[in-house]
Amino acid sequence: MDSDTVPSTPRSTQEPTPETEYESRIANLDSTPTQFTTEYFSWRQLADMSGRLPELAEQFGAVTALCLGDYVALGTDTGLVVVTDYLGRTKAALGSPATAAYGPVSTLAFSTDHLALVAGYAQGFVVVWDWVKGTTVSVSRPLQDSDKPDAAGHPAGTAITFAAFVGASKHRYISGSSGGHVLYHHIIRRLLTTMNTSQLAGPDSGILFEAAALPYGSHKCTTDDMGLVAILTDTSLTIVKTRHGVEQQYRASYQISTKPVQKRTVVKRPYAGCVSWLPALGYRRPATATDPAEPDYTPPKLAYSWGASIHILAIQLDYNVSGNGTPMGSVPPRVQFEREAEWTAVGDVVFCRWIEAGTLLYMTQSQRMFVLETALAQETEICASPPGSIAGRPWVTLATGVEAEPSYAQVISVYKRRVFALCGAASLYIGRLLSWTERLELLVERGQFIDAITLATGFYQERTGQVVVGLPRSRRPGDANQKKRQALVGSRLAGLMRSALKRMFDADHDHRPNTEPELHALASICIQACLALGSLQILFSDVFECYSTDSAHQFVFLETIEPFILSGDITHLPPQILNAMVDSYGTTPPLIRRLGGILMCLNLQHGEFDVDRVLSSCRKHRLWRTFARVWLSMGDPIAPITSIIAAASQTNRSRDSNSGQTVGELTIEHLVGDDGFDDEAPDVVIFDYLDMVIRGRYYPDNQPIQPQSRAEKYSTLVAQLVFPPIETLQAQGSEQQTFATLLALLGLGTERLLDTLKHVLSDPFIGYINIIVKPLSTTQSTQDSDRMLRRPSQVKSLMQIVVDTLHTLTMAAYTDPAGQMLSARQIGQLTSFALTLYATRFPLIYLTDETMAEWSDVLLRLDDVATRAERECAFELLFKLNPPRSYGDYIDRVRSAGFFRVLEHIYYTLEQYENALRTFLDHPDFTQHRLVFPAMKELGASKRPNALECTTSFALNSATELVEVDADSFVETVAAIASLDHGKIIDTLSTRPQLQFAYMRSLLDPAPDALSQSPGPRTGPVLSADERSPPNIGLSEEQHMVVYPLKSLVPDDSQPTNRFSQAYHERYLELMCQYSPSGVLPYLKKHADLSPEPFRLTYVQSVCGKHGVSDGLVWALVRLGDFSGALQTLLQQTDQEIESIKAAVPDDRAGSTFAQDIAAEPGPPALTEADRERLTDHLDIAAHNIDGCVGVCRAALAKLGKDADLQPGNYLGQGASSPTANGAAARSQSDYRSLVSAQLCDLWLALLRRTLGYLHTTNRTLDALPPGAATETREAWQLVSKRQRWMLQSVLDALIFAASPASSFISLRAIIQQLITTSSTAAATENNNNARQSGAARSLDITEIQHLLAVAVSAYKTEAQLMALTNVLVDYDLFTTFAQLVRSQKQGWRVAPDSAQGTGGHALASRDVGDLCCAKCHSPLFVDRRQEHAMAELRRQTTQYYESSALRVLDLHVFEDRDAQWQWMKLRTDSTAYDRLLGQNTHAGAGAAAAADAQVVLFKCGHGFHRHCVDGLAAKGLAAADAPLPECAQCADAPASVRCIGAIG
Repeated sequence: MDSDTVPSTPRSTQEPTPETEYESRIANLDSTPTQFTTEYFSWRQLADMSGRLPELAEQFGAVTALCLGDYVALGTDTGLVVVTDYLGRTKAALGSPATAAYGPVSTLAFSTDHLALVAGYAQGFVVVWDWVKGTTVSVSRPLQDSDKPDAAGHPAGTAITFAAFVGASKHRYISGSSGGHVLYHHIIRRLLTTMNTSQLAGPDSGILFEAAALPYGSHKCTTDDMGLVAILTDTSLTIVKTRHGVEQQYRASYQISTKPVQKRTVVKRPYAGCVSWLPALGYRRPATATDPAEPDYTPPKLAYSWGASIHILAIQLDYNVSGNGTPMGSVPPRVQFEREAEWTAVGDVVFCRWIEAGTLLYMTQSQRMFVLETALAQETEICASPPGSIAGRPWVTLATGVEAEPSYAQVISVYKRRVFALCGAASLYIGRLLSWTERLELLVERGQFIDAITLATGFYQERTGQVVVGLPRSRRPGDANQKKRQALVGSRLAGLMRSALKRMFDADHDHRPNTEPELHALASICIQACLALGSLQILFSDVFECYSTDSAHQFVFLETIEPFILSGDITHLPPQILNAMVDSYGTTPPLIRRLGGILMCLNLQHGEFDVDRVLSSCRKHRLWRTFARVWLSMGDPIAPITSIIAAASQTNRSRDSNSGQTVGELTIEHLVGDDGFDDEAPDVVIFDYLDMVIRGRYYPDNQPIQPQSRAEKYSTLVAQLVFPPIETLQAQGSEQQTFATLLALLGLGTERLLDTLKHVLSDPFIGYINIIVKPLSTTQSTQDSDRMLRRPSQVKSLMQIVVDTLHTLTMAAYTDPAGQMLSARQIGQLTSFALTLYATRFPLIYLTDETMAEWSDVLLRLDDVATRAERECAFELLFKLNPPRSYGDYIDRVRSAGFFRVLEHIYYTLEQYENALRTFLDHPDFTQHRLVFPAMKELGASKRPNALECTTSFALNSATELVEVDADSFVETVAAIASLDHGKIIDTLSTRPQLQFAYMRSLLDPAPDALSQSPGPRTGPVLSADERSPPNIGLSEEQHMVVYPLKSLVPDDSQPTNRFSQAYHERYLELMCQYSPSGVLPYLKKHADLSPEPFRLTYVQSVCGKHGVSDGLVWALVRLGDFSGALQTLLQQTDQEIESIKAAVPDDRAGSTFAQDIAAEPGPPALTEADRERLTDHLDIAAHNIDGCVGVCRAALAKLGKDADLQPGNYLGQGASSPTANGAAARSQSDYRSLVSAQLCDLWLALLRRTLGYLHTTNRTLDALPPGAATETREAWQLVSKRQRWMLQSVLDALIFAASPASSFISLRAIIQQLITTSSTAAATENNNNARQSGAARSLDITEIQHLLAVAVSAYKTEAQLMALTNVLVDYDLFTTFAQLVRSQKQGWRVAPDSAQGTGGHALASRDVGDLCCAKCHSPLFVDRRQEHAMAELRRQTTQYYESSALRVLDLHVFEDRDAQWQWMKLRTDSTAYDRLLGQNTHAGAGAAAAADAQVVLFKCGHGFHRHCVDGLAAKGLAAADAPLPECAQCADAPASVRCIGAIG
């Protein structure tokens, strides 16, 4: 809140009451005891006034409305208006017996001069009172029945909720009623006093929340003459002009929020709203203000709320001005309303009023009060309601019945920045916002000095985020208001800090002892306050003096100031505080580490601190980073190097002797950080220091040293210390003294030093560093090369100095007989680094020939494996820059040194290319071997003489080694070199079959590219025949092995071609069968369709049969058309696996002592996991073989079926022929089809016999187990039986699908008839135990076959599969009696009648559907009682179903019940035309009987019954508890051996 805003005292046409008079009237009110005070707001009860309210209520009536100005106006429920002063003394009582009929007073409002009152009553009357005289000025009566229809007025009985004077006039006012009417009244006094009333709003505008007129402000504005009135309803805000005619100026509709809920729209309207005008207020512009464009007033504003949304509307005046800025003529400005701000409160707003410009007070429905500063969009909750709740007036609810929030405008009033509230009927409270000084004084009175200093600091920085009263608000940084604000708060803030320190540390002050958190909090807030003031004088004088009285308090102060130093807020400390910090932080290792960080962040300028004390403390506590920084800040870059190197050497010696030995006062381990890295370690600091200082930067912040000359000076001094600029040593043995610093650094870490040098020499700053090398004082002469520049004094760059120094040092160390100066590894590292630096910076560095020879000798003869790669790289660079005169002299030396890359370079130079390629294979690093292939390609493509011949010779001579390195790359290399041929390589590898196989695999069957190749190694170990995975010929239904006669005659460009000879492929197949049999089948499939033919099928058959590769053998037999041989091969392997399964089953130990012991135990032993896993593996292989057999049968059907469909005439391309020829061709094709059908049926029959034989043998073994057999043995055979049933299931599924109506080659009937056929020979063979074999077949009866098909049916329960299976069973199945049932829309199984093959005495074989009768009642099972046209329609629909499958027929449900041991077949009719036709039948009884008889029961023997007949049989059969299960009546008298009942499962 601005203190320079003119108070919003309304102007008046008459002389207003002076403000001093008002202040004197309420001056004693602020001294009353505080009833309710918060940090921002103070509620005080008007004691005198509140004490008079009960008396006034007893005399005049209960208070119902309130209005305050210079006086207090109270409305009562008796219709009287009482005017008092603020002490409760009555000034006037307005009313008469006539006004008693007006009802209770509902609203009151003073005029601008406070001499007139407008009062609204509950019955619709509005009266203007001259309360000084006690007379009425005018009375507005409600509408009566006798009034004209167009008369304006409030309806009778509606309460007046709002009334106010318009502007400063006492003759213009508005009134609003709870019914929604808003009227404008104008009292005209001429000869007669009249009143004009205009309606501003009616009930159709919505529920009226509030209406308000714009008052006058302290600044004259054009809007004062417009008489603006704001009307707020639940649907809109309307602003109208009342002066010089009523005219609407602005309208805003409420934005209805819609929320869709289940296709409905829920509309939420606000049932709380209020409105408040802010008049134009003038500013007190400071004398220093120079901006003429800055306005000296605030324009009028309107605040209104809908629910919880607060909107601020600003009024802008648009003048039509001329060029010089003056209004044109007498044209009034145009008023524009602009949205300025919007805010969402925490609840529905029920009351809002402007306190001053930019500050809005509002209250929510929970009576929480907030202050909103609109310019900053800043909200502050100041308080809750005063003691005692404020009772609002529910005028809207009473008038409309809507549950709206009550109105508080009648009991709360805002006048001159104070809030008055009527609580209950006997308490009147006054509230106001506390000024910034009052808020500080309140905190001081409570003893909250820390909060007071924090608040004052926020006032100074204008960052409180709260409403502030009494301080100017700056509009821009650095303006006069900001300076005034800081001047007002700054002195107060300093006083608060001194008062807080005095209270905290005053010994005479009686208070509890200070705690460490309190001391820390006070020090922290004082530091923040001093930083905000921009002066640390109080902090370093008053604050530190108070804290330094006690050592513990002083340490708290130092700990508090530490984070401000580390963050950079405080960069300087006076000597007394710095010394105190050094003394206090030098006690424990953690504090020492913190002290180092503090000293690193301070600006330690010479003369501002005790240098000797700081340096001694750093040396004592091993704070080497600070130590180096202090010396560098004093201009000495050399001193820290010598001191730190000495300390590092001492530390290394201490570590070698004892890791826990003390150094100074602390152990070495104590100085290491939590992460194991000590950033204060001397060997860490020294290299960082060298890196930064030589590059011209300060340590450790890495900032450039200014000026440039100082940076170059520091860098040169340090470089000369580490690398002394000399040409040669003066005397033998002086190296230790000359290179003492460099040797010490190498002892601390050679790798660290070299890394530092790399970073330093890569900095552009090093180009400015040049060092003068003085000549030797002796007269000896040296033999220099032509490149050396002979001068009395030489100027060399830093890089040249480094190389010369390293050369001198390494030569001295290499020739040192004791060998104690440098290790071999250090010599190799330094030599490699120097030569690499020389090669990369050539020709900036000049070396003599003698120097080159010395270094070459060191690189070649040094025996150090760790630096071999570095030395080889350096020697290679040296060799290329300085080629020797004779390369041959270096071959043996280079080879003995292990420099194979250099050796390659020598051989290339000498044109010995084969030896050059050999160096790749001789390299000890295997990764270098693969580089031989690119080298061979490059050499083979080059134009060098003899290069191609040498490459060819190398490839042939080293073929075995190259294949072992990488066969794929070798194949690619051979293909890229013109003189090489794969045949030669293959012949060369003939003595090494395994390598020959690897080469041919890369040639003929290369691995896929990286995009499609799965991760992992490409090849695995070579498997033997016994370790192979089970055979999988992979013959799917889509892969038809069909050889088309004319296929080879049709050119096909898309067909892949074979680029290699057939001999290659066949040789590779033979090798693959030996070393990788699992890859034979994928290879055959991949290359089978290549053109020309890559291999002969007969050869594939022979080689696979020779080496026992069964899957390849089966594939070849299938391609050759020998399906029977392929099937027999797979079945033989299956027989072997069955024998392995028998061997894997645990032995039966029943009857033995062990078995008895097992039986005596509580739980019999189960099959072990190892036995189960071994047994499962064999069963998986057997199942895999059976799947392969099924694939062979399918492939045979695909190929033979296609061949049988092609006529011989079409092969030759013949046209029309004679009828005789056509007949002969038809007979020939018919015979061929019969032959194909017989061959296919034999294949399936052989597979079924063998599979049934496996299952039969296993079941017979299970039956033969004695009762006391071991549990693991029985469990193992049960597992085998279960898996073999699955195998049989898969074979049956495949057979049923193969025998579909689309195929006329496979007869399911014939196959099952052969399985059913019983012969004495087969029975005798079956009964002969000696003739039992694992694959022996036995004949089956119809019951077992029927059960097998039922099991197959159970696998197809879905509708689509069931329909497909139904089609199969309808055309190809056993039971002929079901043929006519399907045609008459019954469903089941049937076999087409065949006179050639009987049914073996089946009960239903010789009967027609018309002859089929119930075995119980002997009546026909299927009686046709339908009309002829119905039967014809039914047959048509059935035929349509068979053609298009568009008609849904019956569902087949096969129930298997082990207890009943018989199955029901339910035949029911589903939505067909038969139901409609049956309903049209006139013989309803006959139709019902037909429907009842339609349900039949068929036993497995083939006999049929009506359902009601078999139900009777079942009831009789189950009469007794031990009665047998129902059985076929026809078979009941038959011998037990031929009865039809049997177990289904």
